[in-house]
Amino acid sequence: MIASRPSESAASVADPRTPGEAPRSGAPQFALKLLSLSLRLALLAAAGVVMQIGWLGVWTLSYRLTHGNDFTFTYLMTQPAVWNKLMDLLVLGNTLAPGFEQAGFQGPVSLDIVVNSLVMAFIVAGLGYLAAILLIDSGFVAVRGALAVVLIFELVFQVTLFITPGLFTTDIFSYVMYGRISAEYNLNPYIYPPNYFPGNPLLGWIHPIWHDQPSVYGPLWTGIGWLMARATASLTDVVTTLDDGTVLNVGLMDQVFAYKLLMNAVQVVNLALVWWLLGRVLKTKPRARLAAFVVFAWNPMMLFDAAGNAHNDALMVTLLLLGIVPLVWSSTQPSNIRWSVGTVFVGLSALIKYTTGLVGLFYVVPWARRLPTWRARIAWIGGTGAIIALVTYVLFIPWLDPRAFEPMLVAASGKVWMFTNWAPDLIALTVDRYLDPSTVDDPTAFHEGVRTWAKVITRLIFAIYLAWEVVRLWRLAGDRDRSMLQPILETSARAFSVLILVVLTWVLEWYWMWPLALVTLLGWGRMLTKVIVGYTLTSLPVFYVHHYWSTNMPGVLVLAYALPPLALPLVDWGWRRLFGKPPMGISSPSSVSTTSYVPGLGAASE
Repeated sequence: MIASRPSESAASVADPRTPGEAPRSGAPQFALKLLSLSLRLALLAAAGVVMQIGWLGVWTLSYRLTHGNDFTFTYLMTQPAVWNKLMDLLVLGNTLAPGFEQAGFQGPVSLDIVVNSLVMAFIVAGLGYLAAILLIDSGFVAVRGALAVVLIFELVFQVTLFITPGLFTTDIFSYVMYGRISAEYNLNPYIYPPNYFPGNPLLGWIHPIWHDQPSVYGPLWTGIGWLMARATASLTDVVTTLDDGTVLNVGLMDQVFAYKLLMNAVQVVNLALVWWLLGRVLKTKPRARLAAFVVFAWNPMMLFDAAGNAHNDALMVTLLLLGIVPLVWSSTQPSNIRWSVGTVFVGLSALIKYTTGLVGLFYVVPWARRLPTWRARIAWIGGTGAIIALVTYVLFIPWLDPRAFEPMLVAASGKVWMFTNWAPDLIALTVDRYLDPSTVDDPTAFHEGVRTWAKVITRLIFAIYLAWEVVRLWRLAGDRDRSMLQPILETSARAFSVLILVVLTWVLEWYWMWPLALVTLLGWGRMLTKVIVGYTLTSLPVFYVHHYWSTNMPGVLVLAYALPPLALPLVDWGWRRLFGKPPMGISSPSSVSTTSYVPGLGAASE
């Protein structure tokens, strides 16, 4: 008993707890875990702050670079709080970059400084975006609460871009005008262009090159424009007069913001769809799901052109995503009804702009391969086509006129006079320099002939490429146990990329929304996803340098947009050959193949 006392005494000193009491050492451990979690979330938030700095730069620069002077003036004169904030940011900008603004903020400024600052703002936003993806993909910040941080900053980004004082394109003004032509004037927007209404003040807001252009949008968008015009009809004639007698069209400004509000709401729907779809295709991989969600949600191009410039391509993306929903609704292979519903949604997307009809081809081919007989193919695919045709006809009823199809047919055929950001045009112009136009009577026609041949050749290449993709999909669909969602997403994204890079002669950065939405569902670990993301990042600065410098920009700069993303697979391949492992940041650990069953994808890899 005496010998045992020291032991009992030591025990009582070392562990004075009552039975069942938690160890006190748990409190420090909890504090350390909480500190670690806070630091990780703070690091993710820091990436968001970097992006926001970029967006504040874009927000400020929009004042000088706006393509809607009347809109911006009206907005700033009627919103003093926005005007005061802009003044504060302009003072800050002039402090950081002397010459950014002149005294009194009224004099001319150097276009070099302003455009270069815009490029830097895009780069800063892009760096924050890539940092967030890599931090999540590495697992370092993929912790509890990370999704909340992502969503909070997403809201901040969208609000910032929604209230931007300037607009970098005039497309939204055309949307308002086409809606007013159909609803207010009760005329056909496919026949009557904006310059048919010279007394409408909105004509002065639209870029001159679109004054004589009837609508080239599909009937679904035309119907939405009619509804928007009806819903905002009471705003049409609302004006206010300043002390100096200047009349401000406040109603037109509010109609523009109605479209911005619509596209921001559409973007919120897109985020919900992407998160739900990722939950189906990456169900067992929460880290990969969050990384892929950030790929879409924080993408600078998507934010800039959906939340900021309100391009209707965001709605095309919505309908494309809805077309994918039936294919992943359950873990079983899609039924014919689900194939049909998905194809109809893709068809509706093409009724905004015809280009997304390309995805419909890649839906029909594997579906046709798996239908057992030609009778079944005619019944199901023909029936689905009939539904899409009927919907198209019903939407077109108010505008049916032989002349109504001419603008869209011209755009679809490539018979356009507009050439911008088209990489093959560099080849055409190079060939043109080495040929001798002096041997022909009309040098201008000679130059156009060279470009025409370039268009013919690129379209032939695209047709051959499409045939290869169709044959490939047909063969893959022969394995009836294999899910076709992943091949459809890959094929569609590749086809969109070739279309944008090679075929379309008038290329704008928001076209990359179409493939971005699709590769998001493949996950960040896929090289195709990285290439598409690369294009969304290179196109923003390069296209806007071209946009503001026009013919003063060397055409070869287009290669600064077209080539770098294509180098990623080459860098990955070369690194693997040299070092036997993927380079960090290009091929991530999540790209290592680990076979597991994922609803909608079957045997899939991380």
